[in-house]
Amino acid sequence: MNRTGGRKVNERYGERLMEGDPNAALLQKIKRYEILRPVGEGGMAKVYFAMDKLIRRPVAIKVFSLEALPGEEAKIEKIKRDFFLEIQTAGVLVHPNIVVMYDVGKKGELLYMVMEYVYGKTLLACQRLASFSIKKAIEIVYELAVALDYAHSKGVVHRDIKPENIIVSTQGVPKITDFGIARFQRHLKRHRLALVGSSRFMSPEQVLMREQDHRVDIYQLGVVLFELLTRQTPFKGVSSKETLSKICTETPPPPGRINPEVPEQVDRIVARCLEKSPAKRFSTAKEMADALAEVLRTGMHQGIAPDRTLVQSLKKFELFSLFTDQEIQELVKAGEFVTCKAGEYIIKESETDSNFFVLLEGNVKVVKKSRTLSNFLPGACFGEIGAFARQKRTAGVLAEDDCKLLQINALLFKQLEPLVQLKMLHIVLRHMASLVISLDSEIMLLSETRGGAREQPNICPVCGFDNKAPIDVCPRCGAIPSAYEHPAAGPEPSPVPTSSARPEPHAHPPRGDRVVE
Repeated sequence: MNRTGGRKVNERYGERLMEGDPNAALLQKIKRYEILRPVGEGGMAKVYFAMDKLIRRPVAIKVFSLEALPGEEAKIEKIKRDFFLEIQTAGVLVHPNIVVMYDVGKKGELLYMVMEYVYGKTLLACQRLASFSIKKAIEIVYELAVALDYAHSKGVVHRDIKPENIIVSTQGVPKITDFGIARFQRHLKRHRLALVGSSRFMSPEQVLMREQDHRVDIYQLGVVLFELLTRQTPFKGVSSKETLSKICTETPPPPGRINPEVPEQVDRIVARCLEKSPAKRFSTAKEMADALAEVLRTGMHQGIAPDRTLVQSLKKFELFSLFTDQEIQELVKAGEFVTCKAGEYIIKESETDSNFFVLLEGNVKVVKKSRTLSNFLPGACFGEIGAFARQKRTAGVLAEDDCKLLQINALLFKQLEPLVQLKMLHIVLRHMASLVISLDSEIMLLSETRGGAREQPNICPVCGFDNKAPIDVCPRCGAIPSAYEHPAAGPEPSPVPTSSARPEPHAHPPRGDRVVE
């Protein structure tokens, strides 16, 4: 019934949409796609949210109407050429951080391309809502650099990297979209170059219309990183012309001068991306990604140089007993041995980053709004759920003593050997299972305490009287056993003569196998 009702609502909405939108009406004739609503418009294109009825998946359909340009044959031919160039460039790319191209076609005077629909917001919209932390900004740009390196390996240069063309999914995954002015590297060398792109993100060679290659994308990604770190643009003039002039003549300030929390190491990465000469920039996007990975690997804690003693300290814990020395050395490539002083937060509540930890020495406690939830002892692995889910931390972890830890970044897992990834993910799965079991026990206990069905005890939890049968009210002290969580253990306690006595809160013992998001 609900499905039928929902279908009728969609049909009525689709009819209203088609009445005022000839493009949607024409698209609706393509039987495979159900057009649901427009989601964006810019330049000569319009984008619709639709449902692929054959595969039952949501899609985005980008359309170009040739009827809007009557008599302008040259312009129509250019749109057709750019349309098919976008398809050719984006169509060869299949990567988790690039919006995937599914289908392409022509209906009457309408050109359309069908793409992956990403639930989320553009990076620009995310910036306007709230600032990113330094760590989160670096993580986003690291993933984008990896994606661009993949695109460059296929010969594709995007040429319009900017926050508006980056979508951050609801899971926190950044994806590059809009390959409208992207070109294959070989085409850039043969074709006459024009001044195209967004002014504040254009590289000096774009402004001067000189020879361009993949290092245009590296420059633009450097501008994106600068803006994420500072909420300012490196070059800003009162007009587009003045902005373009500054791009070619001025040296931007290091981000750390604007935001003192930015490490010098990141300042150097940004400066190298924004070099006027392409030859002075990172030679590849992978080289840029590796530099960012080094920042993620060391994190914000003071690093310890990995030595054999620390490597061997992992093997004394049962969780890592199946790792060889070589595999542990490989694991450290995704992280670093770090120290944390007593009283310092290892994980902060509500922050978002991709690091999780293995405690080697010291003790830590899990806190939520100043309340201690649990404790971890050496050998515990924590923070992995938040790291892999890419969601805000639901609790913090505070060092009670000076601690030594192995910090691992979940984003760098792809660099590891498959067997090491598998073994580490096995540890993560064990801890997640432990968490589920622990939460299940606590939920059952909570439901029982709040009046759920439970067996009546034979022994009074207050005075210890053994009734040899279930007790409603203790015949010795008058207590109501169901108001108490566990029978008393040990010596007989002092009697509590009234049934109105309030039970003491039950304290769970510290658990070393609890997992924290």
